[in-house]
Amino acid sequence: MKHMMIRAASAFCILSVLVVQSANACLWDRDTLAMEAEHFPGITEIITGRFDRFPPLYYEMRLERVARELESAPSDLSLYDDAGVACDRLGRHDEAIEWMAKKRAVLDALAEADAEHEYRYLANLGTFHIHRWLSAGADREDMADAALARDLIAQAIELNPDAHFGRERYQLLAIEWILAVDQLEYGLGQSLMHQIPGYDYPGGTRGKLTELGYGDAPQGLMGLIALGNAWESVDVYYALAFALGDQGDNVLSELCMLRVRELVEAGGVSLYPDFDYLELEMAPGRGGVEHEYKQDVRAWFVQARAESTDWTLARNAYVLDRLHDGLHPDTDPAFWDDWHETTSPPKFPEKFAGIIVYPTAFVILILFAFLVFRVVKHRSASLA
Repeated sequence: MKHMMIRAASAFCILSVLVVQSANACLWDRDTLAMEAEHFPGITEIITGRFDRFPPLYYEMRLERVARELESAPSDLSLYDDAGVACDRLGRHDEAIEWMAKKRAVLDALAEADAEHEYRYLANLGTFHIHRWLSAGADREDMADAALARDLIAQAIELNPDAHFGRERYQLLAIEWILAVDQLEYGLGQSLMHQIPGYDYPGGTRGKLTELGYGDAPQGLMGLIALGNAWESVDVYYALAFALGDQGDNVLSELCMLRVRELVEAGGVSLYPDFDYLELEMAPGRGGVEHEYKQDVRAWFVQARAESTDWTLARNAYVLDRLHDGLHPDTDPAFWDDWHETTSPPKFPEKFAGIIVYPTAFVILILFAFLVFRVVKHRSASLA
């Protein structure tokens, strides 16, 4: 156990940047609201990376403007969220926490409680604390920030369990996993489910998460990626593969595992240091794609990743050109008017959907044929 703890601590220190991204989930600012209003990207876009990830200058300009606005409008609670999240995105976690302290003072002075902003305060502050612990080297001898983050996120969930498409309870499971990583026998993908009361891995049957009230696991984990910063998290994508497999979405599960492989081959490592993802691509309970389709699925993934990379580069170049001209989407309604898509994602082959749908359709067809047979037999007996 001591050896494992040393290895875990070493992995945390070396991979602190990656680790931060795996837990970054409950940030609340104007970008969160805008993306949620647009029903955030679809699952294939989230797997392949075709969603906005803004450059640092975007947050630096926002922070400068928000700080200035707060001097004349100190009671505008949303501005504190914008400032805190901007600092967090820039890696300035102490400042992010200080902004929440300023928001706390305004909340305490209100004549009536503001439940929405109480929730945002708890969600943001909890996320800032786990990020500070991780970026400081994830010292397992001092888990105060991580434990406080767990408590704050739990309070946020109690106030507003359905916010962020319900993803905060999955952030909470991830933080609890971090706190207990030395005692676990599984990586996040399995242990996240293993922490759910009643889930029997690897003996769990398909649909078990829905049966236990965790049918929103794919949406929650997608939120960690699209609305948080888990784009480079091996653990979150692996957990998403399990959640999708539990629902029978084998192709999407396979795409998640291709993203896991991509991250691992680029040097990404799980927070669980002894876990080998590449040996467990077909782990029991996750589901998988028939061998004859694997090459087609992988070929589509490679094309989609290349297109999303080109799209991201073009979009960020567009953003930076305007930011350098002093424009920002927060204050310029016409910021995106000249943006035009220069690429388009490859079409998702219809036959992939068949891998998921056909088994169910086949069962339904057999049942229908059996019922027809019984009806015909009954009528024949009546006529006789």
